[in-house]
Amino acid sequence: MPRTESGLFVRNRGGRGAIAATGLLLASVVTVISCLTGCSGSSGKDTPRSDHAPKARPSTSARSSATVPSGSPSSSPVGTTAHTLAELAAHPCLAIDDEDAGPAKLYVAIAGAETHYKGVPKSCEWGARGGLVDFIPYPSTDLTLDKRYRNLTPRNVAGHRTLLGTPTEHAEGSCVALVAVGPSQSFELLVTPFGKDAPGPDVPTVATNFAKVILSHLQ
Repeated sequence: MPRTESGLFVRNRGGRGAIAATGLLLASVVTVISCLTGCSGSSGKDTPRSDHAPKARPSTSARSSATVPSGSPSSSPVGTTAHTLAELAAHPCLAIDDEDAGPAKLYVAIAGAETHYKGVPKSCEWGARGGLVDFIPYPSTDLTLDKRYRNLTPRNVAGHRTLLGTPTEHAEGSCVALVAVGPSQSFELLVTPFGKDAPGPDVPTVATNFAKVILSHLQ
């Protein structure tokens, strides 16, 4: 069940984890096929992976064909500029843009889906290499000061106070990052792994990478 404003984000993901894992596998297969096709040609140059345009990402076909949102699909425009946390509270999927989602950065295989349960802040969920990632902005609450989360490990991410770890209400293996943004402001990232054999970095690394990218866009 979703949690209220005073607690961390909790909900049943259903089959989205399996779908995202399938999307990542498809993305990897497309990448290999593309490489083999490009290498067998007698002319032309290979395009560096770090120079992928949004339409050329290996994950594009997987994202478009495998997306089954757990909530309603986000109708927000693609985020390409800086936003305030209040703006992200209204449109959380603007937290990252197409360049951020590419293989050279966060490697998002399942496009962001916005959800809004009654009594719960809006959130956005992506399927990335390493796990399912939920982003929940709190424009009027600094969760890093909440004593209930003293069991989490204090960190510094891009100059921002951060708590990282697994609260007791979450499944074993998941990771939460609570990141202070400004006075009485913070955001939460919840990362749930697809499984021990799934490709990608560990969940603390995924949470930290997403936090850095989101912070880089905040005004």
